[in-house]
Amino acid sequence: MVVEVKIPAAGESVTEAAIGNWLVEDGSFVEKDQEIAEVETDKATLSLVAPESGRIKIISQTGQKVKVGELACTIDMDAVSNDAP
Repeated sequence: MVVEVKIPAAGESVTEAAIGNWLVEDGSFVEKDQEIAEVETDKATLSLVAPESGRIKIISQTGQKVKVGELACTIDMDAVSNDAP
């Protein structure tokens, strides 16, 4: 199963954000609750956290402006069990 990770709301008046920095590389494995990116708005910097463990596929690139609720990345939860020895 693939989980979508979307840009979180940072307040009522904030409608867009930018990926400040990815803390993981595209295609790497991430653990549930691991910080995976920093999301910057004009008011705050937020941490983007992996909701599940699996292989990450980055959709929004560093510095790219995206609207709140848009897709930042996906996490393939099945990749963990398929790639395990």
